[in-house]
Amino acid sequence: MAVLATVVLAACSDWLVEEPQDFFPLNQFPQTEADLAIALGGIDNWYSGGSNQPYFIRGWPILTEVTSDQTITTQTSGTRYEMDSYTLTSSTEWLWRVWQQIYGAIGAANFLIQHIPQMTEVSQDVKNRYLGAAKFHRAFNYFNAVRVWGGVPLVMTPDTSLAAAESSAHNTPRAPMPEVYDSIVKDLQDAATLLPLRWPGSATPDDGRPTRGAAEAMLADVYLNMSGALLGENHWTDAARAAKAVIDSGGYSLVPNFADLWLIKNKNGPEHIYSIQFQGVKRNLFTCQSRPSGVGTESCTNYWFSTRAFMNSFDSTDARKPVTFLTRVTAGTVTYYYDTTATDGKSNPFGDFNSRGLGFEPYYGKFFDAGGPGMINQNNSRTDLNWPIYRYAEVLLMYAEAENEAVGPDASALAAINQVRARANLPALAGLSQDSLRTAIRSERSFELAFESKRVFDLKRWGEFYDTLSVDPVASIGIQPFHVLMPIPQYEMDLDPKLVQNPGY
Repeated sequence: MAVLATVVLAACSDWLVEEPQDFFPLNQFPQTEADLAIALGGIDNWYSGGSNQPYFIRGWPILTEVTSDQTITTQTSGTRYEMDSYTLTSSTEWLWRVWQQIYGAIGAANFLIQHIPQMTEVSQDVKNRYLGAAKFHRAFNYFNAVRVWGGVPLVMTPDTSLAAAESSAHNTPRAPMPEVYDSIVKDLQDAATLLPLRWPGSATPDDGRPTRGAAEAMLADVYLNMSGALLGENHWTDAARAAKAVIDSGGYSLVPNFADLWLIKNKNGPEHIYSIQFQGVKRNLFTCQSRPSGVGTESCTNYWFSTRAFMNSFDSTDARKPVTFLTRVTAGTVTYYYDTTATDGKSNPFGDFNSRGLGFEPYYGKFFDAGGPGMINQNNSRTDLNWPIYRYAEVLLMYAEAENEAVGPDASALAAINQVRARANLPALAGLSQDSLRTAIRSERSFELAFESKRVFDLKRWGEFYDTLSVDPVASIGIQPFHVLMPIPQYEMDLDPKLVQNPGY
């Protein structure tokens, strides 16, 4: 039987030059390392390719950023507003779009995991690298799924039917959350053993292919979530050990200037552990969606922005503050301001959402770079900026959190958070109790990782989800405690009679 190219063989990353074919017979693919590279690029295509509102171009930020207290959509109706105001239903489109993309990537990973051990024309080292990468991708997608929906269908073998192009989860009941997490841990433990710290021929630690550091960083994250409010297990020591493995590898370091992290010319630098890659024909549309309209040649789609309250929660000396938020835009010789009206002496305002009672709101600053003035328009509202999944700064904060929970506020936990604070031009912490350090770490994650799809999941695992969002100006419209888990998409419920809906929907 043939397999559609879009399942496992789709468009490729910049480290891949081979052109995919339309169909490959299952008994002939993969055979060579070049075949494996094509197949790995096919998994990446679920994240960034195609035209169906791809995963990390629109769907994922709508599920994970628009639903947080740090982002507000500009819509006052429609599906983005449904997510922001928690008036969503199981039929809201972003749920089924992301579900299908998650299971598409899982199906492609399952294909590789099944076939790589049978290959005879490549060395064991090559097989190990690609098997580790496939297990990383499977774990990554199940980790995303379990944090959004809780228990989900646990599909561990490939579906070679044509239906796999949409979803590989048909006719499978939901596995309990602990079982899904255990599967994720097993895949990441295998991946950390199989993957290299850096791929042969790669000039940077991160080039879009999973590495040992990426697997260990995600493993630390998984253990933090398993130790949180939804699962309630105790894996703090495991989380600290996984994060420490990344630190001890010596493969990563903080970029001295926080602003430099967000420039296209610096992507895949020493702080980037794993990023979704965008370049050339696969450009990032997400960067356009958090950019205001009405600012001349720098305008874009104006889908969402942040809040003045969040911006003002940063210390005035925090070096991250002017980088994280976009408060003025210069287009040619004209400068536009977010906090002005046409009558206060600054004649070029943007971001006036007084009609919603929210005042003037800053936009995302982190993702503003388009490669130069006016390039956002020249590139059809898209850029080559990557989407960061794990940075070394987060690993330091994960280590500090896990170590503090496991043994208390020892010197190593303080040293880790203080590295992050030092770069932000903030004073070192010292002499804190466990509770005080816990509070400080949570604040530091909020400031350091703003708009990187971390906040909602942090609130869930800290048990602060409902209390925080119930006072959010938009989320409070519909938020209920059961929204800690999203509804299973109705589209999938209709296809699979074995699926059971989450409570409350």
